[in-house]
Amino acid sequence: MKRLILGCAILLLVQLGLLVATHVLNRTGPAQPGKGPLLAFMAADVNEVLLEDGEGHHLALKKDKERWLLPEAGSFPADAAKVQGLIDQLAGLQRGWPEATTAEAATRFKVAPDRYVRKLNLLKDGTAQAIVYFGTSPGLRKIYLRADNDPEIQTLVLSQHELEVTTDNWIDTRILHLKPEQIKRVELPGLRLEKTADGLQPADLKPEEEVVKDRRDALVNRLAGLTIAGILGTETKPEYGLDKPALRYTVELDGGTTIDYTFGQPPQPAQPAGQDAAPPLPAEQSYVLKVANQEQLLRVDGWQVAELKNATHASLVRAKTPAPAAPTPPVQPVEPAK
Repeated sequence: MKRLILGCAILLLVQLGLLVATHVLNRTGPAQPGKGPLLAFMAADVNEVLLEDGEGHHLALKKDKERWLLPEAGSFPADAAKVQGLIDQLAGLQRGWPEATTAEAATRFKVAPDRYVRKLNLLKDGTAQAIVYFGTSPGLRKIYLRADNDPEIQTLVLSQHELEVTTDNWIDTRILHLKPEQIKRVELPGLRLEKTADGLQPADLKPEEEVVKDRRDALVNRLAGLTIAGILGTETKPEYGLDKPALRYTVELDGGTTIDYTFGQPPQPAQPAGQDAAPPLPAEQSYVLKVANQEQLLRVDGWQVAELKNATHASLVRAKTPAPAAPTPPVQPVEPAK
């Protein structure tokens, strides 16, 4: 009886081993799609990107030396890290087990040449290096994609909003950033800052006052780190309110360069003909910004402007804490004369 049980156990183990071996061979043998890069191009060769959506909108990006630009937006600087990061991600994409391989699936997942959510064309001097179709999303931060003339549909860790075919989605939002140590002088409506050995200080600091350093540093970081949310073209429209600015200030840098900042009113959305005008946008939502050294008008989120509008001398200083009085030495007792 024991021999029978032992024999059955050995037979079961052999069957399980064969099952596992068959499964492994099916996954790694000739039937498995070939491994290696999904797209055959070199990231360093790409100097032009064309992005389209399924509704006919398109966007172009071109590389000029080490900079990526938006030629259809007056060659405004693009976010080079974002553009190059996407190219590098696709260049390093390895083949995995495909989600599907049929033409019907390509249409259903919207990665077909005539039905797609996004189409990305990577070029070198006008010659296509790779064409990729991006489709629907199978889950959070995932997207289907398929290389042109390749039946395999793969997935990529990428959100669809990262491929929006809008100029504002690709601009360099840090174009106005400065180095705090470069700033020599700032003229705000309620405050003037000047560079000293201790950094920027209110110009009219009184002897009995001291700077609240964390407030001063926060203001300087806002001035140096002003971030834009979009571009509005080069035409100064009356509704932008730049003739009656909500805020105007000047920054002078080491070397004598002076930059003027003028903030108009929040841009209002255009109303279709025949419809009542929408209520005005809240003043804190966004502002139009004209910078002296920038051709494009810019859009800036209102919370940044509020910090600058509220900056005053009184908000950055406080009365010095009186130094503690020196202790009075104890009176020594006088010994009586003997």
